[in-house]
Amino acid sequence: MATASLPDLADLRVLVTRPSDRSTELVTALTVAGAEVLSQPLLNIAPLAADSHGAELQRCRQLFMNLDSYQHLIFISVNAVHYGLDAIDQFWPQWPLGVQVHAIGQATAAALAARDIDVQLADDVAMNSESLLATPALQHLQGQKVLIVRGLGGREYLAEQISARGAQVDYAECYQRKSPELDSRQFHALLLQNNINIVCVNSGETLHYFSTLLAELALNYTVLVPGERVARLAESLGFTQIIQAENAGTAATLAALRRYMRK
Repeated sequence: MATASLPDLADLRVLVTRPSDRSTELVTALTVAGAEVLSQPLLNIAPLAADSHGAELQRCRQLFMNLDSYQHLIFISVNAVHYGLDAIDQFWPQWPLGVQVHAIGQATAAALAARDIDVQLADDVAMNSESLLATPALQHLQGQKVLIVRGLGGREYLAEQISARGAQVDYAECYQRKSPELDSRQFHALLLQNNINIVCVNSGETLHYFSTLLAELALNYTVLVPGERVARLAESLGFTQIIQAENAGTAATLAALRRYMRK
């Protein structure tokens, strides 16, 4: 019989910076493990606005109308699933044949499953771009078309690697990420008031904003980052206390904190 894990993170006071609609699972898991948690989003997700993103919205519509011309469709996040599928449903009440769907992250795969979309390798979900690129379905792409659903901007690595394998890659950018307008003094006071000793960031963009918001004061904090790429970014920004998780998922985050506590 499985036994519940003992609260082993009781000495940690963690700042969770995920968007408010994506933080519940991590906050709950940290709390159950004994940590004290402060949730303050450093990145918010918003739909594209017709008055300022008309061209992007029109491009998304055109790409989704022609979805059946693609062999692979990649959702990079839960938000990509939410905004992307809502748009796709307008044109495809029945899913087009021959389009393989891929997800980055277990939460993304779960969001697709909740909408009755079959995901490639659903039992062994890729947790980042690198692991997705290692899957058998994306090895031989010469002459194929791949559509990546994401927010405005972002990392180009995935598209570059897929293009190098001979595929045509397009982006359907159907939402935007926005940093909240926080007062740096009030934010720092909030961290001090809660005795925060770990700052958990889930992207390079979030880390950049935290660093900009607090300037040199940010370097006093231990940051938990999702993978080697963001760890290198943290080093370049001057952070010396860095905990590297395998990915941004809740399980990987807790595992990294437990390794840190054992040391």
